[in-house]
Amino acid sequence: MKNSLKKAVIAASLAASALAAPVAQAADVCSVWLVENSRFMGVPFGAFMPDRAFVPGSTSKSNNINTVDLPVNVGVIKCGNELILFDNGWNQTEYHKMTGTDHWSPLSKQIAQLGFDAKDVSKVIVGHGHWDHAGSLDEFPNAVLYIQREELKGIEWALNYPHPRIRAVNDSPGGCARTPACGYPSKTMDSIYGKVLKGKAVIVDGEMEVLPGVKIHPAFRAHTAGSQLLEVPTSIGKLVFGSDAYSSWEGIRDWQIANPQQTDTVQQFLAYEQCYKITGGYQNCVCAHEPLSYTDGYPLTKNSWVGMNGGRLAEIALAPGEKSRKK
Repeated sequence: MKNSLKKAVIAASLAASALAAPVAQAADVCSVWLVENSRFMGVPFGAFMPDRAFVPGSTSKSNNINTVDLPVNVGVIKCGNELILFDNGWNQTEYHKMTGTDHWSPLSKQIAQLGFDAKDVSKVIVGHGHWDHAGSLDEFPNAVLYIQREELKGIEWALNYPHPRIRAVNDSPGGCARTPACGYPSKTMDSIYGKVLKGKAVIVDGEMEVLPGVKIHPAFRAHTAGSQLLEVPTSIGKLVFGSDAYSSWEGIRDWQIANPQQTDTVQQFLAYEQCYKITGGYQNCVCAHEPLSYTDGYPLTKNSWVGMNGGRLAEIALAPGEKSRKK
């Protein structure tokens, strides 16, 4: 990281308290929707959930499935007058073709299906900095990015480690497949550090309340170095968004690891435990890539419909007075 960028990171950190202050009083509970930004097609099941694919006696019906289609889920959260995104997908069409994703549409257009304008998104909280979770920031020019300091450190390590089998080959999907540092292409880094350099980032150190009752919790190494969770109060109880620390809802339910590419499995289980503690169970854990999303098999997302280009949406919870946006 160059000196100017380091200075920008320090400045963003010093400004965090001001940026993090609520611009409007949040409602007692928030409204929440889920949007499928794209879908990974034909992923080998053993690569996604090795426990489910290989452990004898697994209770899942998925044991005999060789491949699985994985959604890329983005949380849309409305708390009073604040519009927040948890994760934000990626908007590079050529990269989608190379990585085998389908049903993609620009996230700004997808949230427009819910009646929201991209310019009104005030905060984007990323579970981590990988391309499929942090790559559409340029679609939301007014939004402040919330990212963990440990994640920025992890990105710097991934970009600069000298060994070719460990260092990320970030702009060639096939070149970094399953390597420990895979997932940080240059365009995603431009999006993340662009926010930092423009003073539109809050660099989080651990836990932070971004609005009354809306809390960031660290989950370091549960998927990447600076993974984080988001607690959100709703009419159906507290939800916890987990990005790839919570790749699979079935994994949380059955205590099996998922998406283990950069994961410390102990830390992933501790992140699971955090959801149990906050919500009182596993039902309200919001997962990034659960194959059963938008079906009765994942009850939290069953109130769903199909939107543009076959991408799916779900209405999870409505605050009092909030109108349904289901089509």
